[in-house]
Amino acid sequence: MEKNVLKSLIKEIRNGITTNKKILLQAINQEFSKGNSIKIDKIINILEDFNKALENNFNPENNNIAVCYTGKPEITITYILDSILYNNKLTLCISENKIINEVLVSIILESMKKCGIKNQWINYNSNYNEIYLRDNEKVFNKIVYVGDYFEYEKFKYFFKSKVEYNNYGYIKLYIDKYKHQEEYKKIMKYTYIENIFLEIYDDIQDLIRESKEEDFTILYLDDFKMMNKVQKELISKEVLINTFPYEEYKFKVNR
Repeated sequence: MEKNVLKSLIKEIRNGITTNKKILLQAINQEFSKGNSIKIDKIINILEDFNKALENNFNPENNNIAVCYTGKPEITITYILDSILYNNKLTLCISENKIINEVLVSIILESMKKCGIKNQWINYNSNYNEIYLRDNEKVFNKIVYVGDYFEYEKFKYFFKSKVEYNNYGYIKLYIDKYKHQEEYKKIMKYTYIENIFLEIYDDIQDLIRESKEEDFTILYLDDFKMMNKVQKELISKEVLINTFPYEEYKFKVNR
């Protein structure tokens, strides 16, 4: 798709979100009553990020991708725009947040119509589940599971082909709650509001022993010897030391 057409689409989606803000807020209130945290501003920010990213060049991938996740709308909007950008067919399989996703996907499809764009990318049905993906496995070049690692371990045994894992929304944290009391409180508040699952460790050896290549790990360390030990032995995919990504923690499509 031409970049100017995609820019128009992003603008139209933003207009659609603004026009349907009342409906979106009603859907959000229904989801919030179930314990889900959703913000319209976060969706708008993702649209802006994609707008800026259009300055770069993108090569078509032409894949057929299935994504299984809880239904966080930031994942929905990111994967849809990414699929259009890279010309990938996308099947969304969600387990929660179905009300807000129905509204969000409808806004995107309506925006595509207004821009004269025929939908060739998005395949969404709120009834899709693991069984649907298993029965249609041969159709997909790639199956992705976003969420808890242990749920991913169970999920992947449904399939003959490899299932890719994305750890968004699940963070391993090593911190001394007393030495870093204020930061710990701030982290706990943030992760509660953003509905992020924290696996907290107070024994560094336990963390090293249980670390996996797929993990996103954050450590608060004062001892440089310990820092060196951790850097040598920890096998997490992404590691941050003595900082928490309050502003930068965003969903990213694996590449």
